[in-house]
Amino acid sequence: ESGTASPDWGVYRAGEENVTAVTMATAPEPLANGGNYIGLVQDIDASYSGASIILAGATSLQNYSIEGDVYCYTNDPGGSAYTGLAVYSDSALGTYIKLAADFDTIPRPRFRLYNNILDMTTFEYTFHHEFIADSVPGGIPTVDGWHHMKVEVRTINDTTTAFWCYFDGQMLLGCPIYDTGVDQMDSGQFGLYSFQMDGVDGIPGYFDNIVVNDLTTSVEDNSNGSLPEEFALEQNYPNPFNPSTRISYKLSTGNHVSLTIHDLLGRKIKTLVSGFQSAGHYSVEWNGKDELGNTVPSGVYLYSIHSGGYVISKKMMLMK
Repeated sequence: ESGTASPDWGVYRAGEENVTAVTMATAPEPLANGGNYIGLVQDIDASYSGASIILAGATSLQNYSIEGDVYCYTNDPGGSAYTGLAVYSDSALGTYIKLAADFDTIPRPRFRLYNNILDMTTFEYTFHHEFIADSVPGGIPTVDGWHHMKVEVRTINDTTTAFWCYFDGQMLLGCPIYDTGVDQMDSGQFGLYSFQMDGVDGIPGYFDNIVVNDLTTSVEDNSNGSLPEEFALEQNYPNPFNPSTRISYKLSTGNHVSLTIHDLLGRKIKTLVSGFQSAGHYSVEWNGKDELGNTVPSGVYLYSIHSGGYVISKKMMLMK
């Protein structure tokens, strides 16, 4: 909101135009929760065939998420137009990975998670996954507009990288997606991506509310020096409780973990954990508040953990 882009952002390729801060009025439509300024990313002179990739952070970064509000295009009259987020990118290695909102009807509207390395034998990218309409909770938009995108990336080992992709707060079905190919990246910068190949210029990509989080920071507690042999969810303590309680659980293998609170009608109250976690002992506190920070009323609540196709639920009571 200073009216100037952070100097931490840099171009992927020499000669590219860097991200600039422009007024909200520059965008095709205002962002409801935006401020006075937003970020603009564009290959203005089509010097790189309409693609613009802006990066920040160190190339050694691992295990993080990037999310933000992205203006997405559908069937732009100037030709195929994509905007999205980049992860695990390194200009020195000539590789960037992006989740792009490719909402053109030809060949089909989709999200594409892929790198930029083309196999000249198959003429396909060496890492490429599509999320088509059936994989998108709520469906793929049919009109241009602002949407919230998020990518979580984690290095599983030296041959496997995993990705979790989200759109408007919902995880795309089929995640995690694993890259085990010859061009697999196990670290890299995060960034913003915009593309349109029309021979004149690239599509303007508009971005706001960019947040990057370190996924290595967790509630993990392996102080006992041993890893659990089973997947388990403990009874919260204290129970009944007021105003807060602690929930502990064990993971025998690393996986994407979701720990949520629901009322007895099945309505979600709070998400306490959502992301990849390694095998270990974990503990997290719930303060009796919902996603908006409001204190919930007294009553019985369900807390559930989902991991690797397994689900365990238990009840707890809030008393005031």
